[in-house]
Amino acid sequence: MTFRGSKFLFISLAAITASLVLAFGFTQELPTEAQAPYDAGLTAMNQAIAQDVPPFPDQPLWLEAATQAQMAVDAAPTHPLTLGLLAEVYSRSNFHFRAWNAWTAYLEAGYVLNPIQAPLFLAVGEEMAWSAYDRGDLETAAAYQLGVLDAVPFSKEARVWLGRIYLELGRPSEAVPYWQAVVDQDPSDERARYFLDLARDQARWGADAETAFRDGITAYESGDLVTAAQAFARATLANDNYPEAWAWRGRVAFEREAYDLAATFYGRAAELDENPLYEYFEREAARRVGS
Repeated sequence: MTFRGSKFLFISLAAITASLVLAFGFTQELPTEAQAPYDAGLTAMNQAIAQDVPPFPDQPLWLEAATQAQMAVDAAPTHPLTLGLLAEVYSRSNFHFRAWNAWTAYLEAGYVLNPIQAPLFLAVGEEMAWSAYDRGDLETAAAYQLGVLDAVPFSKEARVWLGRIYLELGRPSEAVPYWQAVVDQDPSDERARYFLDLARDQARWGADAETAFRDGITAYESGDLVTAAQAFARATLANDNYPEAWAWRGRVAFEREAYDLAATFYGRAAELDENPLYEYFEREAARRVGS
């Protein structure tokens, strides 16, 4: 994600900076030694935006903005304006690692993201999490997304990513609350509802059993009864107490006219779950064996 500016944005940033000082309680004055580098850093950032300078940290204006902002932080290391400016400069110039560290320092100092800062922070968090995910470090990716949620509790994308990551880590019980939060936040999100059901089923029956069970459903719906039978067998092997998997083994065996197996499989399903349907097909399969 890049942040490209315009002359309008350049003009508005100067006004917004002044209004944010009042709106968010940043009323303490900057120390004298921090004021000049802060002003210089803000000016360089606004110029980079107004001139549509490519968002890379080695571009002269972005480099100047970062240098001055760091000098301001050195002079006033706990001030919200200096910490916020440094984080914003790094974010807008796509220096993601330093931006994340700068935002962390800002938040750890006890400050809250304002409406301009929040999307910049979210974009940086997304980039850091994606980079970790892309190299296979799912635990670090989750840590970044948890950091995002600490600062922006209603970030739907962070919740989605945490739900996805914990499913991929084989920890479905940890995925459930995040998918539930997404569904609560957006009831129309059918993808989230699907993964919520998946996470709940995996938490109840085990990830291996549930994955095999769903593979069996997919194969059955495509008409491949042999593959379906194999998948449902894997599901019951992974969890012998999964009644629906046993029932589906029975259904596939019944349709393949292997009535002795169907009776056994439905019988096991009925032992685990006193479902009248399972009991009916157990009896019907047994009757056909004897007929």
